[in-house]
Amino acid sequence: MKLQTIIVLLSLFALSCSSERFVEVKDDDGKLIERYQVDKAGSKDGIYESYNSGKLVSKANYEEGIQSGKRVIYYENGSPEIEENYAKGQLEGEYKVFYETGELKLIMRYSNNTIQGQVKKYYTSGQLMEDVAFVDNEENGPFVEYWEDGSLKWEGAYMNGDNEFGELKKYNEKGVLIRKLMCDSLAVCRTFWTLEGGVDNEE
Repeated sequence: MKLQTIIVLLSLFALSCSSERFVEVKDDDGKLIERYQVDKAGSKDGIYESYNSGKLVSKANYEEGIQSGKRVIYYENGSPEIEENYAKGQLEGEYKVFYETGELKLIMRYSNNTIQGQVKKYYTSGQLMEDVAFVDNEENGPFVEYWEDGSLKWEGAYMNGDNEFGELKKYNEKGVLIRKLMCDSLAVCRTFWTLEGGVDNEE
């Protein structure tokens, strides 16, 4: 594989009270890899962009060398894939994932670099697919899953990660409750009721 030769180009732009520098990093073929602003000390300060084969991969913001504000990661077609927010280098606030066609796929919130609160996933139609409670980056608390028409699919609770705990309910595509299960602390779930009145050991 041909080794990349890093070419750094500094462009000086005069501002009213100070100077602002833009750094461009290119490979052997002259294709742009990175473009960002630096302050007088040489730390990233302002807009940062990364590229692959000439296409924008991500766009972020820095303050005195520390990532701050919104960062956007792009699909190859140029549409946003991920939108996230930073405060002093830590993930903070709203975090969104999109389908390549532009529809919202996932939304959650970070607090001090950890996922807290509800995580919601959507179908491309915009209908809610799943709503799960998170605590400290793990599923903890109630969750609900939906069929694409909006009717219930599953509802229950997680404990310490993707582990069902307590009563778990399953619904058919018409939203009719068809099964109840009880899950223990090892996430082993056993059916104790079915619509038909029989016992079904399916998970």
